[in-house]
Amino acid sequence: MKRCTRRKIIVGGDEDEWHKETRVEKTNSEPGDTHRDGAMGTIVGTLGPAPPALRAEILAGGKVKRDVVFMYWVEWDDLPGLPVAIVDYRIKPVKGGESHG
Repeated sequence: MKRCTRRKIIVGGDEDEWHKETRVEKTNSEPGDTHRDGAMGTIVGTLGPAPPALRAEILAGGKVKRDVVFMYWVEWDDLPGLPVAIVDYRIKPVKGGESHG
């Protein structure tokens, strides 16, 4: 059986800060995270931008530590085929790894 290692998640448009296929690095790890700072992955989907009122509500809820504009789905290198949702401030693009389209 052939295994698909690249799934498409189509969420939102191309208004995101970083486009699909952008290589990213995990940052701002917290206790209990599966991936630690420095883990590498690829963006496969995006949700956002969140409207200002929703951003304020999310921040006031106390489950995030910073303003969240975008939610990304990242396929981590060590877990191919399993996209994981992550907020924008917990990843950063890898220099030279950004795709624009």
